[in-house]
Amino acid sequence: MPKRPYHSYTLPVLTTTEHLLPLTKQQISGNGALFSQTILEATRAGGIWIVMQDSNGEVADKAGDIVTFASIDCVDWLSGDQVQVSLDLPQWGAVDTEQNKTPGRYLSASLFPLWHCSHKLSTTDRLVVQLRQWQKEYAHQGPANDPGLTDYEDPCWLCWRWLEVLPLPVHTKQRLLKQPGPNSSLRYLKKMIRQSDLYAELLR
Repeated sequence: MPKRPYHSYTLPVLTTTEHLLPLTKQQISGNGALFSQTILEATRAGGIWIVMQDSNGEVADKAGDIVTFASIDCVDWLSGDQVQVSLDLPQWGAVDTEQNKTPGRYLSASLFPLWHCSHKLSTTDRLVVQLRQWQKEYAHQGPANDPGLTDYEDPCWLCWRWLEVLPLPVHTKQRLLKQPGPNSSLRYLKKMIRQSDLYAELLR
């Protein structure tokens, strides 16, 4: 994990099983008084922390866990049955050791620099090809990312997108995200794909 944190920010928190990671724009929706209040508070505060949750209830909100900072581009309160929120996710942070706001409602975390890679992947790299294929087949099931932010050959961007879509346990994603760069994630993802291909061949 990077050791040069930026300033700590205490912001409203949104805990979700949609594991949103940096360098995309996303659409989320929700209803009820708590969701609406959280979005309103985030709008006033200038941002919100997005926290990972497993389907079994495990939440990545412990000291040092990776969370994503999101700013709210716009909110549609009235058009549909649910409140529609457009998010810009430019940064991430690590949860602070001490918390000084209402647990579950606010979270203190420190921003730090995103992964950076000086090299690019080949357009024929298996991870690049298969992510493009997956998005082509399944992207229609949810809101599309901002097309201006796609960078399939960037190992950092590619790893974040894979970690968003794969149903991996929260502790596995956290372990990979806490590494100083994407190399561990790349090795892990390629191993997963090789095992998946082998399993598919055995079923034929």
